[in-house]
Amino acid sequence: MDLQLKGLRAIVTGGSAGIGAAVVRALAAEGCDVAFCARTPARIDAALSALQGLPGRVQAEAVDVTDTAQFQAWLARLGEFDIFVANVSALSGDWTAALATDIRATVDATEAALPYLQRSPRAALTYIGSKAGSLAAPNSAAYGAAKAAMAHYMKSLSARLLPGVRVNTVSPGDTLFDGGLWDRVRRDEPEAFQKVLQRNPMQRLATAEEIARVVAFVSSPAASFVAGANWYVDGGSVQHVQI
Repeated sequence: MDLQLKGLRAIVTGGSAGIGAAVVRALAAEGCDVAFCARTPARIDAALSALQGLPGRVQAEAVDVTDTAQFQAWLARLGEFDIFVANVSALSGDWTAALATDIRATVDATEAALPYLQRSPRAALTYIGSKAGSLAAPNSAAYGAAKAAMAHYMKSLSARLLPGVRVNTVSPGDTLFDGGLWDRVRRDEPEAFQKVLQRNPMQRLATAEEIARVVAFVSSPAASFVAGANWYVDGGSVQHVQI
């Protein structure tokens, strides 16, 4: 399937590692020109080296999304774009961090991106949520609550922006990648990791690439009638029926 991404321009926040890096690769592999940001220059350099040779051009800059003025200045330097993927998360059970990064900074970054998106005839905004937004999470209530709040915001934003901008959420399940949460659990707490495997119906965790392929499709013109959705990429681990 041709996702019709060739020649389009995308912005990805938190694109130097994990799901964000996989999303950058998936978009660039389809010919999309991608700019991503992250906070650590060394990680940006490593990511750029790994992304050489793809059909789409990739560029990056060290930008802290929680600094709204800095983020807005970065967008202004980049100019026009068609796709915005909001991926940054504190990945924390701390309420202060979750409110500051997962909610406040993400809303500010999204609102800053909207004027650019509204000038594109193929505008798409995709938020990286989590299945935690739909499940009780006694050990990380702040993280789950923030993801639930943002899923609501994105659904409301979709109603506000259609027909001009398609807004969707992609909610990964447990995802394994080098240096990530579950990679650390696998290394340091093998018994706990086995329990995580057992709670997943597919008896394994997702890869970042599996999440990224869904993000690339949902963000692409090939998904032109997908709007206001929350796509769970969780291997069937969320059991409730979405209504």
